[in-house]
Amino acid sequence: MLDTAIIGGGLSGLALARQLQQQGSKFALFEARERLGGRILSIPVDGMSLDLGPAWFWPKTQPRMTRLVVALGLEAYAQYDQGTVLNLTDPDKAPVPYPTEGVHDGAQRLVGGMASMVQALAARLPEASIHLGHVLISVTQCNNHVELQFRCGDSIELVLARRVVMTVPPRLLEEHVRFEPPLDESLRQSMRATYTWMADQAKVVTTYSQPFWRKAGLAGNAFVEHEQAMLYETFDACDASGDHAALGGFMALSPALRTSFQVGMPILISSQLVQLFGMEADDGTQYVQDWATEVYTSSTLDQSPPTRHPAYDDPTLRRSVWQSKLYFGGAETAGYAAGYMEGALEASERVAYLLAADVGVARALSVV
Repeated sequence: MLDTAIIGGGLSGLALARQLQQQGSKFALFEARERLGGRILSIPVDGMSLDLGPAWFWPKTQPRMTRLVVALGLEAYAQYDQGTVLNLTDPDKAPVPYPTEGVHDGAQRLVGGMASMVQALAARLPEASIHLGHVLISVTQCNNHVELQFRCGDSIELVLARRVVMTVPPRLLEEHVRFEPPLDESLRQSMRATYTWMADQAKVVTTYSQPFWRKAGLAGNAFVEHEQAMLYETFDACDASGDHAALGGFMALSPALRTSFQVGMPILISSQLVQLFGMEADDGTQYVQDWATEVYTSSTLDQSPPTRHPAYDDPTLRRSVWQSKLYFGGAETAGYAAGYMEGALEASERVAYLLAADVGVARALSVV
């Protein structure tokens, strides 16, 4: 029997697995996808890695990310922010300079993309402890352990563990996983109310033969604020050397509209980039990641974007339940930097502490 089953192979799950390994605990990590990383996704293209999920961390305010990058021996570099920032408020007019500098406030990226961090973490874990293609169906509380049922292709697999840690988004758990006995309604309400960070978003990275915007004195940063916008924000997505050129952007359309405009979307995106950066922007190759279509990221509730910045201030999701057999981790449960990769690491630290504390209490009671 496992000491701990970790559900979810994103950053929080991998970081927790690393901590449990260092403690000598018997664990296994189960991921529904056939890859690790969750919302961290970097794809290799023509000698560079394109981040289609998170691309930045901020050393000034994210100490856990900074420490992990150093501990894993990864190389970071500053997000390119030099040059003029553009603002486009009228679809029929040219963009104008935006009165700001340093849009990304000291953000850094990783050589090899953010997936290099996922790869480095996974490489330090026992290969037998990682199980891909395991879709969690149900969790059942027993006397001194939990039973987990996974769908693995056409078969069902049963796993026993003394404790289970959920590091996948709470909304997905509430929607797709059966709990026996059922979770308290107040807890389920908290899970439903917790927006999955960036789950309704789509990201576009367009590669080019050279960073022509830099030569024109532009930062690559642009903000588009009109109703016909395809991308509401763009940024320089070149590699560390600048030899491999790319522009990134976030889609302005809702998930429903992205489906409606799917056929003509590449042309409309290209047209907006040309309006912002000139005709050279028409000669690029687009790579699109629509997270709203990812069944292991976006729940039904996440298909409707929030009207304001989500607040992750519900302590309910930071407590263990089922007599300390069931824990909730993941970026959305963090008390600091929730939603961000820093939050994913904060959550893994909290859960690791709770696990150690609960084990200590259980041992003390057994002695008594």
